[in-house]
Amino acid sequence: MKKVVIFEFFTGNIAGAQKVTLNIIPMLKKKYDVVIFQRLNNTLYSDTVKEFGDTKKIPCESLFTKVFGTGRFEGTKKTLMDKLYFILNVLFFNVFSLFHVIKEKPDYTYTYDPRGFVLSCLLLKLTKTKVIWHLHSKLSCSDKVSKIMMSFVDEIIVPSQNIKDSLPEDDKVKVIYNGFDLKREIAKNPVDDELNLSFVGSLVAHKGLHNILLALKDINHSNVKLHVYGSYAHSNPLLNYEDYISSIISENALQDKVIFHGWCSNVIPEIMKSDLLIFPSVINQTLSFKGETMNVNSSEALPTIVIEALSVETPVVAVNTPGISEIVVEKSDGIIIDESEPVLIANAVNEIISNQECYHPDSKLIINKFSLEEMQQHIYNTFK
Repeated sequence: MKKVVIFEFFTGNIAGAQKVTLNIIPMLKKKYDVVIFQRLNNTLYSDTVKEFGDTKKIPCESLFTKVFGTGRFEGTKKTLMDKLYFILNVLFFNVFSLFHVIKEKPDYTYTYDPRGFVLSCLLLKLTKTKVIWHLHSKLSCSDKVSKIMMSFVDEIIVPSQNIKDSLPEDDKVKVIYNGFDLKREIAKNPVDDELNLSFVGSLVAHKGLHNILLALKDINHSNVKLHVYGSYAHSNPLLNYEDYISSIISENALQDKVIFHGWCSNVIPEIMKSDLLIFPSVINQTLSFKGETMNVNSSEALPTIVIEALSVETPVVAVNTPGISEIVVEKSDGIIIDESEPVLIANAVNEIISNQECYHPDSKLIINKFSLEEMQQHIYNTFK
């Protein structure tokens, strides 16, 4: 049996890219001997990956978290020590990856996103392994740098045509839509006098929760409830997002309109209860708070939560980040807006609640397009 080695350098809980990985690992295990190197840090994601079998520890936790566990590289200013830690990470973990690829002798090596690439792929051309890189978002670098990065790998999987178009043209780039187990009984709640809106995602600036809060006052409904499913991630040194959100709620007297549910491992039943999902991820904005400013932008590629919402026939208001136009394709799916602006969010919500009969997604269309079976076949073709 052929062997696949997976390098998993993720530090947090389960987000969209991790949901995809948790689907891909079982697919590969059906046909290959799979060995996974990951951080064994007792998160739900780490514990879930352990259940797949042969899992080995990525060492030197403290070295890794100094760069990737604190968020210090989100800021624009980096100290000499920050840069030194980054270089140490890259050198150490690439040597670590090379050593274990030589030891394991896999036919394929798989990793995802820029972090996985930078920490594990730079030396693997020295081996006979076929390197497959799953890129879940656009690269924030020039075409020249992108070409250099792409030269280190044999195949690149991207989840949307939009991401492929953002990369230099290369035959090794393949679009494979993320696949999910979306088949389920749909049980919508009876209509009541509340307008239940949902936001699902990490509570970080580029996810845009602040723009929904600022839009609430302009929504034409007497009893609006915004249900927030997610938890605050690490604090950015330039702007404390939790304090920023609290100030918006306080200044606009939104305490009775916003309900924080925390992080939810199975959010589908909650979306099913919602009248509308709002996906307000920021394309490019500058935030100001307590004399500090921070530029934020999205890192989306094919937002999982939008697919999940349409699969249970909940319409969406979604910012036109990469992949959205490949998900929200029917008028009945909802409304795409150009940017995460409060006025655009409010106008779109008002349009949908005024014409509810026009916005009823067809779950069968989305389930067929983003099925696990469809993705599995394309993954197998890539690994051949």
